[in-house]
Amino acid sequence: ALRAARASVVARRADLQRARVSAGRGGARAQSATPVRSPSAGRVLRILQESQGVVAVGAPLLEMGDPSDLEVVAEFLTQDATLIQAGASATLEGWGGDQPIAARVTRVEPYAHTKISALGVEEQRVNVILRLADPTTAPALGHGFRLDARIIVNELPEAVRVPTDALVRNGADWAVFRIERGRARLTPVRVGVGDDHYRVILDGLSVGDRVILFPGDSLSDGDQVRAGTQGTGARARP
Repeated sequence: ALRAARASVVARRADLQRARVSAGRGGARAQSATPVRSPSAGRVLRILQESQGVVAVGAPLLEMGDPSDLEVVAEFLTQDATLIQAGASATLEGWGGDQPIAARVTRVEPYAHTKISALGVEEQRVNVILRLADPTTAPALGHGFRLDARIIVNELPEAVRVPTDALVRNGADWAVFRIERGRARLTPVRVGVGDDHYRVILDGLSVGDRVILFPGDSLSDGDQVRAGTQGTGARARP
């Protein structure tokens, strides 16, 4: 509050000086340089008025900021933002380094804005504000830098999960084809939270069970199958 009051006093004095100059009472002082004081400590981020000249009252001259006190603004779809809570852990990636940066959600803004996606679709997005968990050890990021944010919305220790490509509809519920003794067994499962790649299995599977990815419509319960591996395949070793 004290810093804000001092900044207000400095701003009012500057307004008074401009008023005197405009009224012609500045005399010789109107031709001299007028000091401009920053309302807060920090660094110059951008100079908006680089050359001398007449500027309008209230025109911005430069931008000030403190690079050691950054906040990250991440846009999320409204349906995803409803799952995010203040205080949630997050990681920042895609900033240019190999290691992710630890962060924490400070707030989720209460209003959404419309944005056009890369496919030309109107989307409702919400700004989620994050702070670096340890600014002293984080890399030197700056104002306007681009990065990707991953936020943890739920944690389940020792959870069983399967790829979403293994899930099939079984009436109104979900199921997977589990490999048992060389045959495909349609196994009902109860799914939990997940993302685009994996879903948590709350009931129906155990750790180590093998499931079939991308089961086609021709696959039925009890069909004989042979387990394979993803990737380039296995090679014989001498």
